[in-house]
Amino acid sequence: MSKNRNIFITSTGTNIGKTYCAVEILKKMLDKKVQFNAYKPILSGFDPYNIKDSDSYKILKVNNKIPKLENIKQISPWLFESPIAPSIAAIKENKRLKYNEVLKWCLKKSDNNNLNIFEGAGGLFVPIEKTKTILDLIRDLDSKVVLVVGNYLGSVSHTLSAVQNLQHANLHIVNIIINKNINNDDIDIEDTERLLRSSLKQKIRIRKVYYRDHYKSISFKKVVRDIISFD
Repeated sequence: MSKNRNIFITSTGTNIGKTYCAVEILKKMLDKKVQFNAYKPILSGFDPYNIKDSDSYKILKVNNKIPKLENIKQISPWLFESPIAPSIAAIKENKRLKYNEVLKWCLKKSDNNNLNIFEGAGGLFVPIEKTKTILDLIRDLDSKVVLVVGNYLGSVSHTLSAVQNLQHANLHIVNIIINKNINNDDIDIEDTERLLRSSLKQKIRIRKVYYRDHYKSISFKKVVRDIISFD
């Protein structure tokens, strides 16, 4: 078990619900008076003229403050307007994205007195620089992992692949959150959970959240309880 108090919220891909889950987790922590810091170091698809739609704005808004661009840059130093892989966006926008600089920044923000919640960009293997990926960042931060996955045809396969890679990197998985998106009503989330449980080689806590759930829901109470107990 790592000595730091880093939690990394990652996923099997993009548009799975990382930020939605991160925001509700933070709200619940605030409700329980748990001290935390929250960061999203890298963000693609950022519109400086419409910051309210950005993931970082939503994270900052948890404390009921009106975030400004300078506040967003404090938790997301690497902002890219193009909604594509950060490494490609950096090239297209003539910006700098160096893995060691991202890692150094995250390590500096790792405060052992508080829980440090980092939200990733896209899935585990999103490239940051050359062969370095989000998975490398999680490992080098020695973070514990909250894995957000979808409820769609093929989700179990993607989830098992992610779990195998996390375990191969000797990373501790706090839990797996199956996010029931409003667009997958044809897939039974209970079937997804059942298949996932029977397919995992090791026991991992699995939590289900639904598109109407919020921090006061029993689902997020369980998720935050997992994080606090794991810490």
